[in-house]
Amino acid sequence: MGRFEFREAADGLEGIVIGAPHGRTDRLSDSLAKSISDRTGAGLAIAYGFRSKRISVNQPIVRSHAYATSWGFPQRGSVFREYRKILRKAAKGEIDLYIGVHRSEKGEATDRIEVASSGLTFEEAMALKDAYDQIRDRLAAGKEAPRLEMVIEPLERISWRVSGVKHHGVLLIAEKGLNIRLPQSFSSDSGEGLYAEILSRWIDEVIVVLRENPLGLPQIQVKLMDLGRLEWVESRKGLSGVVIGSPHGSYDEFTAEVVKRLSYRTGFAAVIAKGFTPTETGGARINVNRPTEKIPYSEGVELHSRRAGETYDAFKDLVFEASGGDLELYIDVHQYGTDTKVQIATVGVSQREARIIKKIYHAIRDQTLKRQSDIPAVDLVIEPLDKVEIGAWAAKAEGILGLAKKSLHFELPSQTALMTSEAREAYTRILAALLRESAPILLSRSGVLTR
Repeated sequence: MGRFEFREAADGLEGIVIGAPHGRTDRLSDSLAKSISDRTGAGLAIAYGFRSKRISVNQPIVRSHAYATSWGFPQRGSVFREYRKILRKAAKGEIDLYIGVHRSEKGEATDRIEVASSGLTFEEAMALKDAYDQIRDRLAAGKEAPRLEMVIEPLERISWRVSGVKHHGVLLIAEKGLNIRLPQSFSSDSGEGLYAEILSRWIDEVIVVLRENPLGLPQIQVKLMDLGRLEWVESRKGLSGVVIGSPHGSYDEFTAEVVKRLSYRTGFAAVIAKGFTPTETGGARINVNRPTEKIPYSEGVELHSRRAGETYDAFKDLVFEASGGDLELYIDVHQYGTDTKVQIATVGVSQREARIIKKIYHAIRDQTLKRQSDIPAVDLVIEPLDKVEIGAWAAKAEGILGLAKKSLHFELPSQTALMTSEAREAYTRILAALLRESAPILLSRSGVLTR
């Protein structure tokens, strides 16, 4: 059905792999991957033949429910587990940095390079984009070749949908990852060769910036686990006592991105979990913010298990480490699809405080959406002022919400606030402003939020 080719990383480049999961089907991606590997000494992994048979290479079959097939057997329609083994052979161990090479689809007009990423801060993405611009301008000066812009996450939003790869596939299992999508054609052989050289030199710079961090940029600490990963973003402002969490960053598809952006905009620390879904576990969702798991959409109760307990302990430890001391305020972010309101379940919040938060939210929402009539004005309900549908009782009783002096458990409606990229951007700005204004009120007696 297909074949793999791989080459181990050179000495000193262990952990770094260049991948071309679609081989020659993605026009010349195999030769470009080889060129980059030759130049840098990074490991190399190429898959041939699978895409033409509609067999996924760089991600597993994504599932939201239990399935009968044992996780120990190959999945029909995916060779992701085999590809993962090849990548680790090429890396000579765990994958510190994966760089995938892809092309846009035939007939898709694009004049830019798009980069999906995992494990990068906004500052790192900015540094990598600046490095690309400088290398491109220097090498392309005086030559007849297109001047391609680079768009890179999380600094900018990309049009390329790579949710499965990021939340379940190769960008989940590498500590840091870049999936690069190039235009179908560079208009000439000379343009093709020029951008092969530009990208090779750029990836040289990528390896230095991400591995050695000579610029002293903020970095995401990553804990890779058997069934997923935990990412810890330190407070950029040295603020202690407050942490934003996304325990279902893959299952609640947009919350990992929202929390990462909230952390950047507020300066609060964040802990994000990805994976731990039926795709990784064989049927259950590990709850992460409490020591239980459950088969989604089933009528069964949440079950305690060793793997759920270990996952929760790791998440909890990172939250407390990120808080820099006592956990004064913890903010959990989720999404749901059964209503259209922002719901906030709370711990330790008075009716007076809830009333103030609700008033602040409506003022910020109305001001933000004043010139964006296409984005719905989503209402908010908050305990103990209002009745909420999702009270987060399990996480309050034996999970992370009960360990903080005060907790806010957000449920964001996927049908309104998260429906489009424009809505997600608007409500991320709204929630960031809400947290900046609300946190001092909630913490007024504790003396936290200090550098």
